[in-house]
Amino acid sequence: MKPCSPLRRLVLIAAAGALLTGCVYRVSIYQGWITDPGDIDKVEMGMTREQVAYLLGTPTVRDPFHADRWDYVFTPGTLEGERRIVMIEFSDEGVSSIEITPLPAG
Repeated sequence: MKPCSPLRRLVLIAAAGALLTGCVYRVSIYQGWITDPGDIDKVEMGMTREQVAYLLGTPTVRDPFHADRWDYVFTPGTLEGERRIVMIEFSDEGVSSIEITPLPAG
C-alpha cells in the first residue's frame, strides 16, 4: 500500500476534526444541591453537625480557615427558581446562626 502524501494526510485530519467538532453536545451543569425549599427551614438553632448533615447533606464548601462554618449552594427543585447560599455556623452548643443570601440570576 502506498503511503499518503503529507498534503492529503493534512486534509484528512482537518476534515475529521471538522466533523468531530460538530458532534459536541454541552450539558448544562447545575452546581450545588437541588432541594425542596422547606429543607432549609427545618434547620434549627442548637442542632448538631450530624443533624444538619442528615437534613441537608454534605456542605458544598467546608472552609479550612473557618471550621465552624458550613456553606451550601442551593437550587430549588424546578431549576428555574432563585438560587441561594446558606451559611450555617456552629458553636459548642450546635447551630449558632443561619444566613441565607440569594444569588443573582444567571
